[in-house]
Amino acid sequence: MHPILLKLGPIPLRSYGVMVATGVLAGMAWVWKEFKQRKLPENLFYDFVIAAIALGVLGARLMYVALNWQTYRTNLLAIPMIWADGGLSFHGAIAGGILAGWWLCRRYKVSFWQVADAVAPALALGHFFGRIGCFLNGCCYGIPTTMPWGVSFHNPALGIETLPSHPTQLYEAAGLLVLFLLLARYSRQPQYEGAAFIWWVIFYSVLRFVVEYWRAGATAKVVNGLTQAQWLSLTLFAIALAYHRWRISEASRKS
Repeated sequence: MHPILLKLGPIPLRSYGVMVATGVLAGMAWVWKEFKQRKLPENLFYDFVIAAIALGVLGARLMYVALNWQTYRTNLLAIPMIWADGGLSFHGAIAGGILAGWWLCRRYKVSFWQVADAVAPALALGHFFGRIGCFLNGCCYGIPTTMPWGVSFHNPALGIETLPSHPTQLYEAAGLLVLFLLLARYSRQPQYEGAAFIWWVIFYSVLRFVVEYWRAGATAKVVNGLTQAQWLSLTLFAIALAYHRWRISEASRKS
């Protein structure tokens, strides 16, 4: 693995940070293009980027802490110390971003679902780069495998190299890239306003649910046979699919 790409004097340039920044910039570029094509307010774009990043990081940290409360309940001062131990939840980041988008759309009197459709492909694209960063960093790897593509990762907590393991970061990255390409095409003519975003929720929930079966450490947080991430994926999948079917039935009734 290559957790440090290079050093600028005494300052290490970490691969995970570089890939996350690349994902954010790529996502922003996509959203900017979509805002232009959809004739959405330019100021809304700038405000949305700032608010989504701020609330996204806050939501990501709060959900991670909530899911790992036993670790933080006796050390509350460590909760805001992202720079020390990392610890961010993707689902929490999305929740924070949605809250930011909903608030700004009300302020600008713009359809939330129109903005959500513009953002949906960017979520898959940015997340793709983030998972590549996970692979380079050597985190979020899978359980041991005898498959020829198994990869040995360095475990800093144990100070050892893992057995050849599933590169689950690359599994998810591949799925996210396919999802981006599908959404980029579908978002041009969605079935209804918000459909691209709903399909992103549905397909990512399925992808995450499946990848969790190979994730190392996921079995430590199993609840009734499924991991926390799998239960959350099932919940989001059910809600999104129910909403999609309701919108389709509403459109059919009106036609």
